[in-house]
Formats: sequence, C-alpha cells, structure tokens
Amino acid sequence: MPYRHGYRAVLLLLPLILLAFWPGYFGALRTAPLALHAHGLSATAWLVLLALQLWSIHDRRVTLHRAAGLALFALVPLFAGASLAAVQGGIALFAARSDPFHTSFGARLALVDLLALVTFVALVRQALLARRQVRAHAAAMLATALLVLPPIVGRLLPAIPGFFDWDVAGHSGFALSFQLAMLVSIVGALALWRGRRDGGAFGATAGSLALQAVAFDTVGAGTAWESAARALLAVPAPLLFTLGALAAAGALAEGWLRVPPRARPRLGLA
Repeated sequence: MPYRHGYRAVLLLLPLILLAFWPGYFGALRTAPLALHAHGLSATAWLVLLALQLWSIHDRRVTLHRAAGLALFALVPLFAGASLAAVQGGIALFAARSDPFHTSFGARLALVDLLALVTFVALVRQALLARRQVRAHAAAMLATALLVLPPIVGRLLPAIPGFFDWDVAGHSGFALSFQLAMLVSIVGALALWRGRRDGGAFGATAGSLALQAVAFDTVGAGTAWESAARALLAVPAPLLFTLGALAAAGALAEGWLRVPPRARPRLGLA
C-alpha cells in the first residue's frame, strides 16, 4: 500500500500541536471560547481518524478502514462549521482591536484560514472521488495533514533562540515566522508530489499554500477584505456553523455520489 509510514507522520503531528498551541489554547482551556474548543477538538479528531485510515489499510484491515471512512461524513462538516465559527471569533478580536496581534493580523489570518478550509474540504471530496484509485485516494487524504503544518511551524519558530518573535520584532517578526512556515510547508508538499503520477493532491496543496502566503500580504491586508470580514460578524454564530457544516456535507455527498456503484455480477441460468 502507498505511504506505508504515513500514519506515523500524522501521529507525530499530535505532540507538535500540543507544543505549538500550548500558550494560546491548551494552556488556557478554561478561558477559550466554545468555537475554539470545537475547532481544536474536531481538527485533532481528524488527524486521529486520518492516522487510523492510513494504518488500517496498510495493515489490510479493510472493514475497519471502511467503517472509519464513514466517520468523515460527520467529522468534516463538524470541522467546517467549527472553523467558520472560530474564524468569526478571530475577526471579532480584530474588529475590537483587542490586542496588537489581532489588530495587525486578525483579518489576514481569517482569509488564510478560509482558504485552508476550502482546500481541506476539496481534498476530502477528491479522496472520495478517487476512492477506487488507491494511490490517488491516499494522496488526497494525506495531503490534508499538510494544511496544519503552517500554524505548527509558525508557532514553533519563535521558540528557536535568536529568532525574532512578537516581543522583539513585533509585526515583522510574526510576518517572517508566518512566511517561513508557509515556505517549509510548500517545500514539503512539493517533495511529496515530485515523481508521483497519482500525487496531484500534493501539488494542489502546494498551490493552495502559496496562494495563502500571497493573500496574507495582499488581499488580506486590504481595506476591502477588512470590510468584508467585519460583515461576517453580522451572521449569528450558530447560523454560520450550520451553513459551513451543510456546505461541507453537500460537497462530500456530491463527491461520493459522482462515483457509480460497482456493477454486481449477473447470475446466469444453466
């Protein structure tokens, strides 16, 4: 089976997530908003499910692989809805000028997160479309894990002694960390794509990451996007969650139904 060590790589992300997000989330669970809890838990659950999927098919536990695969029809819509609610929360901090970080980057990161969310749902949909093409299916599923690399790397880089962080370099320090994290993630996606005939999902992910990096310093920093982001605050959070979940569920259902069922062999009469 392809990517036989893929599940190990995905599981390795879990302690890195704990380390990277400890200051802003895991170390402040009591004060974190509900939307952030839903986003963090559903994202972690996705990585666990992805690792289970990769391991089970490599270990030839086909029944378990298929059963776990059905869980994505619930988990992906939950993640999509929670992500939109979390994005709205970040925009609210930006609009309120709650702190220097969100004042400078709240709207920009909201755009980046929205692009990443669309890419994530598109990759899962592509995995469903290619579910009878083993290598292409595995590539699309594994590529979803690459989308979590930028926020992990971007938060770990300032921990390196001598690296510019917010306290030292302010705006430029975080921007440098963000773009370096994007570069590392793009290089990783391109390395996985190189020479793989059925690895187009990695190339598409690299393209999405590049688009996010460019949007961060262009569209995301413009007044037009800032106005559009503020308009999102007028949508009630429960409605936004529902719309995101329904949109993701619809995309997955469309991808599943586009693949015709396997033809059953006809029983001939003697």
